[in-house]
Amino acid sequence: MAFEQLQDTQKPKHVVDQVLQSIQDGTLKAGDRMPSEAKLAELTGVGRTSVREALAALRLMGVVETRVGAGSYIASLDGGNVRTDVAGEIARAISLSTEAIQLQEARAVFESGMVRLAAARWSPEKAEAFEQLLTSMESSAISEGYADFIRLHRDFHLALAQATDNAIVEQTERSFLDYMDHEGWRDMERQSYLPNRRDYLTKSAEEHREIIAAVQAGDGVKASELIHNHYARHEDGNSD
Repeated sequence: MAFEQLQDTQKPKHVVDQVLQSIQDGTLKAGDRMPSEAKLAELTGVGRTSVREALAALRLMGVVETRVGAGSYIASLDGGNVRTDVAGEIARAISLSTEAIQLQEARAVFESGMVRLAAARWSPEKAEAFEQLLTSMESSAISEGYADFIRLHRDFHLALAQATDNAIVEQTERSFLDYMDHEGWRDMERQSYLPNRRDYLTKSAEEHREIIAAVQAGDGVKASELIHNHYARHEDGNSD
């Protein structure tokens, strides 16, 4: 696979352009596994952050799909129909993907501390609401109820904030969730969740149950580590 190295500042677009060109010339075909983040960074001469932004943009464009635990693959599309002159679409996708990565990083930092506080202030009467949320999330995952799962997922994170008994923490978490409530972000969520919907949602539900189990046990350190790993998984579909 021939990739050129880049010297200018448009690094994510450089990666996107070369992947699209490789599809167009037949080097990459539908079903092919993408190189790892580290390999793409080496081939294109950019950092892994730029590669992550490019892969997120390609997912948003429907060019790449992430398979749980297996990496990223070229989606089922006709390479001859992939256009490399869609500068506006690429720019929009990269902008949204960069925003998404930064928001996920911010949430990981914030919620790592949030769950420590929730664990320190846990009381048994809080357990029932979480059990109901988790049971509903698991049912939605099994039935591939994407819209219901996304709603329950957000309710879970808000409930975690409320479990801290701190109004500022709750307000901050609400601001994160409100920030995600626009169509561009929903497009990205659909691209992340839908290609392997049941596997992705089931794994996510399992992770949330592990997080609340650590909080209930008063183990803030473990809960913080689990939150960190939960967000890292969104970035690591192609990192091996």
